[in-house]
Amino acid sequence: MKRSDKIKLKFFLINVFKGIALLGLLLLFYRILINYIDINNIKGFSYLEDLSTAFVFTIFFFSEVVFGVIPPEFFMIWVLNNKGTEMYPFFIVALSTISYFAGIFAFLFGKYLHETSLYNLMKKYIIGRYERKINMYGGIAVVIAALTPLPFSATSAVVGAIGYPNKKYFLFALARFLRYFLYGYIIFLATP
Repeated sequence: MKRSDKIKLKFFLINVFKGIALLGLLLLFYRILINYIDINNIKGFSYLEDLSTAFVFTIFFFSEVVFGVIPPEFFMIWVLNNKGTEMYPFFIVALSTISYFAGIFAFLFGKYLHETSLYNLMKKYIIGRYERKINMYGGIAVVIAALTPLPFSATSAVVGAIGYPNKKYFLFALARFLRYFLYGYIIFLATP
């Protein structure tokens, strides 16, 4: 195995383990919340049930565009608790599609930034330290960001800003669907 392949594999495995650990902590918190805390008596939680789906999806889209401010697993749990198990698979597909397009939005914004004078400033202070790694790892960086808790939109914006090819990005970003299906299934299994 080439040295560069070993580095890619190590980078991938470290981030996969981080993702598994974060998901495990979230599921542990969720199980404790469901089993030991009466959510109905906590002020504020009852308002979550009244939120419209369009509002939640809008918040989710903007959260995904702004570097995943709110973990998508919270939205999956909201869907499962408020829309029921029958509609859960449909909403997981909807959430993954929204996330995929939020990533494309960030990627295209990065492409736009590449054409501006702001890019040179950003390259000097922000993107420059990641540009070499993104060029070196190529699509694996997009796949890792799509599958793990690394900020998918930030990675997409950087990849777009350095001029990564559109077709390759669109293909590798499809891994986002795999993450949502896997995490959605695990959350479904963890729900009593």
